[in-house]
Amino acid sequence: MEEYFNGLLKEVDQRMATTAPGMDGKEVIGVCREMVSYLKGKNRELKEYALAHPFAGDAKEILYFKYYKPALTGRLLYYYRVYQIESGCPACLRVAEPYYRKAMERAERMMERYLPFYQYYHSGATYRDSYYFLRAKDELSPESGSFVLDEEAEFSTGYDILAARLISVEMLLVHLSRRMERAAQGTETEAVPEKEHRWTNTKVAAILLVYGIHVTGSVDEGNAEIGELAALFEKHFHVDLGNVYHAFGRLRGQQNPTAFLDEMKERLLKKMRDMDSR
Repeated sequence: MEEYFNGLLKEVDQRMATTAPGMDGKEVIGVCREMVSYLKGKNRELKEYALAHPFAGDAKEILYFKYYKPALTGRLLYYYRVYQIESGCPACLRVAEPYYRKAMERAERMMERYLPFYQYYHSGATYRDSYYFLRAKDELSPESGSFVLDEEAEFSTGYDILAARLISVEMLLVHLSRRMERAAQGTETEAVPEKEHRWTNTKVAAILLVYGIHVTGSVDEGNAEIGELAALFEKHFHVDLGNVYHAFGRLRGQQNPTAFLDEMKERLLKKMRDMDSR
């Protein structure tokens, strides 16, 4: 199933990258409507594949409900939430900025409400996986909002939906940061800078830089949030970084997660040595 899921997610992310420019323009509502329909289909495909290939033990079931299903459902919820927000956004830029700010505050409250679960999910911990991501639990959970009235509740643990909601909020915060910044500038979102500079390294390298700037407190005395920094990077270097929080979480499990920063350090030191030897 892992190979199938990775292929499906790659296809989805490529489609998202193709439509990304429209998310910053006046066509955002149409893009969201299109992506909601598309992602509903991809979620159905994933479920049908899972039903046709029963889980070979608890570990496979946990993997599906912890990562596979939330990844696609989270993207679907993201586009639907953006569709809701943008449909009600005032046309006046002066009014749009506080509108986006309120939407961002609501999203941040959602993250705060489920902070313990959010921290567990992104920490790579596994000690509660059997409770969170296996089905056939009899008790109701006020935390996950067990979907007892959902016709597909038998194919959900409750917490897979909560994980998807948090993934969607992560993505939503990045989108709202960009929209709020442009509204504050009082410029049309389609405005193109006189000179464009494009990021030509990997997205992982860009995300490492964003997090490095954040953890060192290099912007606004350390008060700039990850989403804001990512939005600035995307704007100035014309790159779609996607879900930076999720990407950074995956990095932590790699053998050498800071390879780009290590390479940068080595090249800087070499340049200094070369200059000294002249």
